[in-house]
Amino acid sequence: MIHWYVSRLKTMGIVLMGLLFLSSDVFAFDDNREVQDEGLANSMYAMRAFQVHYTNFMFYTMNVHTPGFIETGVYNTRRSGSKKVEIVPFYRWRAGPVYETGRELDFYIDAASRGFFVVKLPSSFAYTRDGRFFVDSQRRLVTLSGNYPLMGDSGAIVFPESYDDVTVSRAGVIYVDGQYLARLKLAIFKSYKDMQTMDSLDGAFFVLTQELELLEGEEHYSITQGALEQNNVLKAITGDIGMAKKAYDANAKAAHLLNRVVDTAASLITPIQ
Repeated sequence: MIHWYVSRLKTMGIVLMGLLFLSSDVFAFDDNREVQDEGLANSMYAMRAFQVHYTNFMFYTMNVHTPGFIETGVYNTRRSGSKKVEIVPFYRWRAGPVYETGRELDFYIDAASRGFFVVKLPSSFAYTRDGRFFVDSQRRLVTLSGNYPLMGDSGAIVFPESYDDVTVSRAGVIYVDGQYLARLKLAIFKSYKDMQTMDSLDGAFFVLTQELELLEGEEHYSITQGALEQNNVLKAITGDIGMAKKAYDANAKAAHLLNRVVDTAASLITPIQ
């Protein structure tokens, strides 16, 4: 029952983040100056912004123990020549804290916050910092979350039927019982700015929307076996949910108060019949 409940929560979170990233129009709105009072208008803008922040913080809480999870920020912007105010998301690509697990199929990639493992989706590739892997029934090395095959330089990494020991070098070379098996296929992106164009699948797996320039060479990364990168959310978790909720409520109360002030002022200047 608990696993079902957690699964439903994560599914809800993925849907919420999908709405945020796949269509900013869902949260955008047209500012046609229907509200003439500047104070009321500003309170309305703030309420919309804190609503999105509240959604984000809920998603952070559900993924507090998801390795490689990436924090998302949002800001309001008004497009040049447009009346539309949009909620624009962006990724905070900083690396999360590292912790040791001692598990031989847990990998951590150190690449100045620009490195990702490459995994195979049914119709494309995805990129992740979630370094939890295991060997499936087809002897492929796959992700613990989603069972996506981890890619090597020559395709999917397939293990022998039986083995005793697995070691991974700093350069990402996998040895099984002392024998070479494969080299991890890694993506080290050159530009943080270009990385903002990636689409998030669930906060831990990302896909490209355009070709991005890569850094080539072992000097740009290092692999650590038996360790994982934790999520990189530094805004606090449940505490910020309360902050966003209180900020939304405060702006709603301010809007009600301003509306009453406007009504009172209008009644005072209305001629007595």
